[in-house]
Amino acid sequence: MIAESVYDLLMIYEVENIPKKVPLDLLDRAVSFASEFLALDVDLLVSFESMKTHQCGFCDYDEDEVVITIAKRLSVREIIVTLFHEMVHVKQYSEGRLEQIGVWLGQKYDCDYADLPWEIEAHETEKVMMEKFGDL
Repeated sequence: MIAESVYDLLMIYEVENIPKKVPLDLLDRAVSFASEFLALDVDLLVSFESMKTHQCGFCDYDEDEVVITIAKRLSVREIIVTLFHEMVHVKQYSEGRLEQIGVWLGQKYDCDYADLPWEIEAHETEKVMMEKFGDL
């Protein structure tokens, strides 16, 4: 299934393989909220896939295409949290702060996941976004 939404004629997003448990209107609201909160203007594909149990999601960014992939097995709440988290990474990439995995502001990092500056920022921001987005 592919759905397409447009917000303020700036951002277009598509959805692939959305699980039945996720209402499309909820995903629409979450993408719109995150785009406004983070001041993003990108075309986005949100894809739901099977992933290893330790993975929740990831984002692939280039100037022409942004893809956020989210694990199908997650609960609806976890899906929204993961979407917000990955959209923070989209913002980081779009601003040039996250240049590639492992390179932040021109410096290469090789440390534990919890100590990576882009992950610290994404976790902190996702929490703020969830509080402002409200109950699911």
